[in-house]
Amino acid sequence: MRILIIGGGKLAYYLVKTLQPGQHDITVVERRMEICERIATDFNAEVYNGDGTNIALLEQAGAAEMDILIALTGKDESNLIASEIAKKKFGIRTTVAKVNNPKNIEMFERLGVDRSVSSTQIVADLIEQEVEYHGMRVAMTVKGTTKVIVEFALSPRSSAVGKRIRDNDFAGQSKIVLRTTPGGAVEIPTGDTMLAEGDTLMMVCDRGQLDAVWKAMVR
Repeated sequence: MRILIIGGGKLAYYLVKTLQPGQHDITVVERRMEICERIATDFNAEVYNGDGTNIALLEQAGAAEMDILIALTGKDESNLIASEIAKKKFGIRTTVAKVNNPKNIEMFERLGVDRSVSSTQIVADLIEQEVEYHGMRVAMTVKGTTKVIVEFALSPRSSAVGKRIRDNDFAGQSKIVLRTTPGGAVEIPTGDTMLAEGDTLMMVCDRGQLDAVWKAMVR
């Protein structure tokens, strides 16, 4: 995959470090020369010194050939502009942007950024889940809906233990999509799948049903 990263701070540095073993083709655009030199020295990545919202520089960096743009500067405005240029000027398929102010997430999504990531919001969500729903975590949010995928170990106190999936009355429209047994076997369950204490389950549910799911399956 060809990846263009705008911004070369700590997050970008460790992202390059994480992605490079997968043999991705990575290009970084960064304003600060000393950061450019460090990334170029430490990794097998192309590095361009300059403004990541400059169309001429992005063209020079090969933006038109990229599969994904990841904007990680410390300025929301720059991340948004870089993402818009990537889509409209260079036709980059996927854009991911760091949002420093969580209040801007809605605006980013409304203006066409494919994935907006706020570290502040991520931490806040983790804290909220840990405090309110101990033993259950939100593994994924289904974009454009109120649905989430949650993961939890089935409590021995749950009424679902010892029943087939079809015989359970889960909250709302909740559905189990993956089951891992205590022995490590992974399966996509059917209506005849028997649930057992200690099963690790992944379930699709509405965000408004989190409390009901936790009380029925985890608590």
